Amino acid sequence: MRDAEDHRLDRGETLALARRAREAWIKAGPEVLHLTRPLTEADVDRYLLHEDGFLRVPVLVDGDRLVRGFTEPLYRQALGDSA
Repeated sequence: MRDAEDHRLDRGETLALARRAREAWIKAGPEVLHLTRPLTEADVDRYLLHEDGFLRVPVLVDGDRLVRGFTEPLYRQALGDSA
């Protein structure tokens, strides 16, 4: 586990993290997107990176599943009963 306060991920590191995902649950405003494909660079730029080029949102990686954002309902939806 990494604490983003201690080690911010830049664009390259975030792309490497995202490339391992084959499924993504993304909390974007009031919506939750469920992508069942690998994330593209455009997805990473749009949903994971802050305008300064660093990852600044909570991201959980569970195997090949990536979850962006942190709310209990999101985790339950993305992880099922194991959340």
